[in-house]
Amino acid sequence: MFAKEIQMKRFFACLLIILSVLIFKPNDLRAELSGEALQVGESNQQEQAEKVKRIKSDLYHKNRIERKRKQKPEAKTFMDKLDLHYGVNEGFDRNVKLDSSHKRDFYTAQSVGVGYTDHIKNTFIYRLGYNLHHKGYYKFADRRLLDQTFSAETALKLIPHHLYLETDYRYRILRRQHTPLSDFNGNEIKIGLKNYIIKDTFYHKPSYLFFHNDYRKFKARNAQGEHGLKVRRDNINAFDEELGLHLPHHFLIRVHNQIGHSDSNDQFLDFYDYSYYQVTPIISWEPTDKWLVLTGFFFQHNNYNERAVYGTAEKENLYSAFGSVFYHFNPHVTWSFDCFYIKSDTNVPELEFEDASFSTGLHFHF
Repeated sequence: MFAKEIQMKRFFACLLIILSVLIFKPNDLRAELSGEALQVGESNQQEQAEKVKRIKSDLYHKNRIERKRKQKPEAKTFMDKLDLHYGVNEGFDRNVKLDSSHKRDFYTAQSVGVGYTDHIKNTFIYRLGYNLHHKGYYKFADRRLLDQTFSAETALKLIPHHLYLETDYRYRILRRQHTPLSDFNGNEIKIGLKNYIIKDTFYHKPSYLFFHNDYRKFKARNAQGEHGLKVRRDNINAFDEELGLHLPHHFLIRVHNQIGHSDSNDQFLDFYDYSYYQVTPIISWEPTDKWLVLTGFFFQHNNYNERAVYGTAEKENLYSAFGSVFYHFNPHVTWSFDCFYIKSDTNVPELEFEDASFSTGLHFHF
């Protein structure tokens, strides 16, 4: 009798253990995945937001370089070919942490840049540059950002006014005080063929892009989630198609379409592997020699095929819009006003965010 009772108790105990594993393990797994998503989510969100802002910044600096070239078409001395830049902006951010808390704060952003542009026989143009960008908040002092970029750009005239081979290489050093695991040193390579279908009016530029990022403080994990000795490395291969249309009254409309895939050596759940599609229409307008207006929209769809956070693959849509106004007091001093908006829609509620920021500042060129 007692033997049967002991056997029954053992049976129910084993059954209880099996049921507890079946019932609670998925929740534990979801919690683990959710925690991982939250751990890397903010740095990824910050990087997406900064990515859109760099698009606007690159457009402004290219416009500035073109203005200087027109002012001094025959740059002969070293100083004529050298370009120095310093800018400072005061801004307000409506969601510093990019989460549901919507913490607000003012910030100061500063940038220092130097560039050297020259040409060989008027068929090969090259530009070497360095830019340092620093951003610091007042109340959230631990969220400082330091972004350094070394660059080398070339343009080879294959058929004057019609066909150009363009290359762009950048070495980037990114440091975030509050998320050191997301610090990386990165290489960016872009090779494109710019073809003016209508002379100086309408062009088509297909390009290949390659990004390689080394996360110096993040050790890559194996399939079981154990950290190894090698640092995490992400490789992104992408193809970009740019269409540009020059219209009267200094209107320029550009549309970028880009597809790409990110592959990481971090094997745990293939957490950093994803495919994406991106489209970015941009309009620039110079109503007079004193004014420059930039506005654009950014959309990116990310498909994380292996990142099954809640039993299904994570998918994300990023929407962003920006607008900037620049006023040139003289060739050396420019005032700017910028507004920026970004929103993320995803099937992982912890990673959804919305943010808007506004800033104004002065830029000095020498």
